[in-house]
Amino acid sequence: MDLGAALIGLGIAMIVKVAVMILAGRILFRLYRSRHTSPPKKPWLLLPKEDTSEIRILWWSLVLFAASELTCGIEIYIIFHSSAILSGSHSILSGLGMGLFATGFVMLLDRRFLHYGEPGCIANRVCRGCTIGEAEGCKFRAVLLLAGTFVALAACAPFLAKVERMGADVTRYITPFGSLNAWYDGSVVPWLKAHYPDYKPSGEAYYMPWSAFYIEFRILPAIALVVAAAGIVLTFRRREVAGIRALSFAAGMLAYVYMELILYRASGDVLLGSLGHEIAEFWFLVFTAELLHRLYGPQTAAAPALAEAPAHA
Repeated sequence: MDLGAALIGLGIAMIVKVAVMILAGRILFRLYRSRHTSPPKKPWLLLPKEDTSEIRILWWSLVLFAASELTCGIEIYIIFHSSAILSGSHSILSGLGMGLFATGFVMLLDRRFLHYGEPGCIANRVCRGCTIGEAEGCKFRAVLLLAGTFVALAACAPFLAKVERMGADVTRYITPFGSLNAWYDGSVVPWLKAHYPDYKPSGEAYYMPWSAFYIEFRILPAIALVVAAAGIVLTFRRREVAGIRALSFAAGMLAYVYMELILYRASGDVLLGSLGHEIAEFWFLVFTAELLHRLYGPQTAAAPALAEAPAHA
């Protein structure tokens, strides 16, 4: 009676996952062309040289994301079952990728809008003059230290989550169509058993292995805790810029950990968690594409030129 679960699984594998992989590849390809080749006739991005470091970090975060999707795709399209090694690789690559993305994103915001520690720092509206280079130090240093403490404490909560294997409960998704269920059980299930030995109508073949949860709820939070502690120390030693970047990396990694914690452990449903996971990844890619296009799209690059052009009667 796993027709409903099978339909959800097919939707994840054939629709959402395919869309995620295509969009990830498209963004990587276009970003690569923008960084390494001359602009085409219709450029997607026009990247200024001064933003090279931020774009490089975002690029590598997307490379790690694409690599994590590749491991997931091997499970779905090649071996047709969950793998402890591949699921664990997906977790560690995704966590590191989100940490890098958060770091690059904060650096990009700082260069474009915040200008922290510079004469044009947005906080000068409150500080009425930057003191980061004086004996007093940054007036927001205590705020940064408190934020770092919050990130460090947030890294401790996932250690309380369970890490044992979680299997799919197909009984939650039994369709109300009795005749359709009977046809599926009598015709499709025997064919699946004959061609895919790992297939089990009970859903036992679809699960999240303990290795993935161990990485997500033990190893990644431990890394985030260490990085957050380093960020606190750097901030305390008046290296606020480096401290902010370290805290950004820890916060990005924890964002992925908490997403997995909510989708799987809080919901208690592997299928629902997998669907939410893929939708969140798709949203992340759409957000990234829109962010890059708004900041570096041809229309954005052309705006300053239009503004500087002399008016004609």
